[in-house]
Amino acid sequence: MLLNYRHVPMIVFILFLVIIISSFAIPMYKLATEHAPKAEAGVLDLRSWSCAATDTVKLDGEWAFYWQELLTPADSARLEAQPPGLIAVPGNWDSEKTSGRELPVNGYATYRLKVLLPCDQGAYGIKTSNIRASNQIYVNGALVGASGKPAASPEAIVHRNTPYTAYFELNGQRELDILVQVASFKSYNTGIVHAISFGNQHAIAALAEYNMMIDGAIAAGFFFISLYFFFIYFQRVSKELLYFSLFGFSCFLFMITHYDRILMKMVPSLDVMPQLILENLAAIGVLAFFTKYTYYLLPELYSVKIMRAIDGLLACYVLLILFTPATYNALYILSLIPLSITVLGVSGYYLIRAALQKRQGSVYLVMSTLCLAVLVLNTMLNTLWQADGHTFLPVAQPLLIISMSLYMSLTYTTAFQTITQLTHKLSAMDKLKDEFLANTSHEFKSPLNGIINISQSLMDGARGALTAPQQDDLRLMRDVGLRLSALVQDILDYSRIKNRDLAIRPTHVDLFTIAGVVLEMHEFIVRNKPLELVNRVPRGVYFIYADENRLHQIIRNLIDNAIKYTAKGTVTVTAAYHGEEVWISVSDTGRGIPASHFEHIFYSYEQLEAEPPSLPGGVGLGLSITRQLVELHGGKIWVESELDIGTTMTFSMPRGEERDRLPPEAQAERAKPLVAAAGEPSAAEAPGNERLNVLIVDDDYSNLRTLLNILTLNHYQASAVSSGDEVLRRLDTLNQFDLCIIDVMMPGISGLDLTRVIREHYSLLELPILLVTASNRMGDLEAGFLAGANDFLPKPYDQNELKSRVKTLVQLKQSAGQLVQKEMAFLQAQIKPHFIYNTLNTILSFSHTDHIKARKLLQQFSIYLRYSFDFKDHSGFVSLEQELSLLQAYVEIEQARFGDLLSVTFRIDPSVLGWRIPALILQPLVENAIHHGIMKKEDGGQVIVTVQLDEALLITIEDDGEGLPDDGFHWSDREPRHTGVGLKNIHKRLLALYDEGIELASRPGEGTRLTLRIPRRNGNL
Repeated sequence: MLLNYRHVPMIVFILFLVIIISSFAIPMYKLATEHAPKAEAGVLDLRSWSCAATDTVKLDGEWAFYWQELLTPADSARLEAQPPGLIAVPGNWDSEKTSGRELPVNGYATYRLKVLLPCDQGAYGIKTSNIRASNQIYVNGALVGASGKPAASPEAIVHRNTPYTAYFELNGQRELDILVQVASFKSYNTGIVHAISFGNQHAIAALAEYNMMIDGAIAAGFFFISLYFFFIYFQRVSKELLYFSLFGFSCFLFMITHYDRILMKMVPSLDVMPQLILENLAAIGVLAFFTKYTYYLLPELYSVKIMRAIDGLLACYVLLILFTPATYNALYILSLIPLSITVLGVSGYYLIRAALQKRQGSVYLVMSTLCLAVLVLNTMLNTLWQADGHTFLPVAQPLLIISMSLYMSLTYTTAFQTITQLTHKLSAMDKLKDEFLANTSHEFKSPLNGIINISQSLMDGARGALTAPQQDDLRLMRDVGLRLSALVQDILDYSRIKNRDLAIRPTHVDLFTIAGVVLEMHEFIVRNKPLELVNRVPRGVYFIYADENRLHQIIRNLIDNAIKYTAKGTVTVTAAYHGEEVWISVSDTGRGIPASHFEHIFYSYEQLEAEPPSLPGGVGLGLSITRQLVELHGGKIWVESELDIGTTMTFSMPRGEERDRLPPEAQAERAKPLVAAAGEPSAAEAPGNERLNVLIVDDDYSNLRTLLNILTLNHYQASAVSSGDEVLRRLDTLNQFDLCIIDVMMPGISGLDLTRVIREHYSLLELPILLVTASNRMGDLEAGFLAGANDFLPKPYDQNELKSRVKTLVQLKQSAGQLVQKEMAFLQAQIKPHFIYNTLNTILSFSHTDHIKARKLLQQFSIYLRYSFDFKDHSGFVSLEQELSLLQAYVEIEQARFGDLLSVTFRIDPSVLGWRIPALILQPLVENAIHHGIMKKEDGGQVIVTVQLDEALLITIEDDGEGLPDDGFHWSDREPRHTGVGLKNIHKRLLALYDEGIELASRPGEGTRLTLRIPRRNGNL
């Protein structure tokens, strides 16, 4: 059965009580039961004592006493002739009377004792304890030991009073003649104050070692306990710990200066008076620091007035000890006993009160009080009743330390348990808070997206024109939504970092690309501010070993912060190598940061000040997340700033390697071919299905391999290239692909730049682009869409999400192709039956009059029909030359029908005949000009077709026909019968392909002018 922990204090109390009682009872029993011989009339008879005994004998009793005499063995005649006095040993001569008067404190004398022994051979010894204040001992005429140098005058005496042992041989004598010279001029209780022990050499040595071991062990215990609590104080900064440490140190000093006076033995040259002063100061320190300790331990019980009174009284004693001559010490040294009793009694009183209140650990407080009482009793016995300091086991001091340590340990254990419980509760609450923030943040995404998009659509005129104040309010609403959206992402990142759920995947990246992409993504933020974003990182120079996505986030956060606090000027990104690190700096010309805030800006939920209404602030997570991300990479971040001049945020990152200088195994890995062959269809692919072509552009081999594997398993024909430069070299062949997947961050040309170049040649429907990006913030997405991306795939991406987005985009391309085919079918269906009938009639009529003309018309009609119905390229694009051939065939047929009423002029730049343009756009427009313009006039008219190259291909179709009526309607809103189905249809096609349709200018009776712009796309350079 396990012991109940609640019973431990009581068990410890009983154990302590047994130890304390035993420390008194055992010595008292020994003293009461042993019948040690006593000296009588200066003679101690030990003939019944065993010389081989392991015990020692105290030389107590009546000693011969020679006052004012320092006799030596050479003075044997005087010793025998002069009748001595008798004095009790141990004792002090200032309590003796001679001729009816008390002897003075200061003086000198000689003690003499004859010891009768049962043996005459062997080594023996004596051990002194306290002979004040200097002495010399002679045994059988030989000087065997001394402490100081006794003398008859204060000038000649050397005070010391250090316990020692002395050894001698019997050499055939059965009698010992012991002379002890004692002199003192600066002490009190002078004489042989404590007993002198006698025994054989082994017994005396064992006694000396025992005393030294006891004093040393207790002193060491006090010292280490003091040291322990001293260091604990700096961890917990609790004053009771400090004063308990000082109390233990004072006990240590008292132990090494009292009893066996270890300090005097360690420093033989030390004079007795500094030792005595230190001993007295240590005694005062024991009282003072224990009082302070008790006061701070029980502040609600201990009276402040009493504590201050004790402090004042003890301070006076300290001054007396330090500045009063040693001669006068006796007056207040004797008062130390009642002072100790009073002061320790007060502390014991408050400890008892605390115990009576049944505080936790009150048993330990009772034990401490009991130990205090024993300590006072032991000191009184040693000082007033000349009891040897080692007579009673010195257990009070260590037990006091242990009991108070146990009390404090219990207190701090309870506090620790309470703190642990509170910590668990706080951790649970913190976890709930994090979950709440994370869940709330996720829930915020949809409404925030709605706010941003609705406000943007209203700004774009979805509900009509807005006034300038309304535009400003909507812009502020959108900006607040964008900042809240960024805050939501910051909270999610912060939660992941805090839960150690954020892993980094470092690779070798080019800093130029990342810095350029991030700055470009911020261009839309500063487009209405006098602020310039500058990338001063050279291309292909600074390579970093870091997680590409997180490095993007770090630089983005720093640029966000710089823009936030910079009204005008520049925000600049620079870099420099420093050993094995790259230091990246983001500098601005903003308002600066006070030096006192340098560290605080990296704390969570810290901001310098409230933000102005035009710039809604976050909660201060951006820089905190930035520092944690930098530290995850093994780097550091710091700030340099001057008020009203600007700020520079600098962070360090491990140095990376250029791809060409990567280790051979890495180069070999990157050099592996990354094309999934068409002959590798999945076993699950249905026969006859056409495999769709996908082009992957990424500089990371592992990303390429992952995408290739996923797409190949899902029946796509996937090809991969590792740089944008390779794509640029193959621009004219990209129309064979149904989708491009492009990584935003690539060395050389970035994903955004590559997307812009592709969009110059292929429209959104002709070649969809899926950008893979590390960020899905609103600003980053807007930059990508402005560059021409169809969709985004954020890293790290889920395989199912990848497949869904790819499927959606290729279906978009397929749907666009189907629409083109339907469009072609629709345009082909516009060939009216009466046009065929009229054409055939015209040919038939010429067959009777002009066979050559008839054959030529028949040939043109054949060309017309062939180009109208035969499209080998189902993409809906043909060369300008082919489109002109169709047009010319149509024009010749119409000219044959209308004769001189119709004149058509072609002004074609021959250098653009290879341009690819949407099929069937010229013939319907010219037909519209002929039938809805010229042929409505009696005298006919002229059509001029002009094709020339400027920034784009310009196609103009002019006629001098009837023109459109001026009735207030835009031409695109008129009924088809006024404009023709073909005109509206072509206008919509051009809008879908190039975001700009037909420009039409017309005046009634003056004719119509149609202008088409074909940008440099679809292989047109």
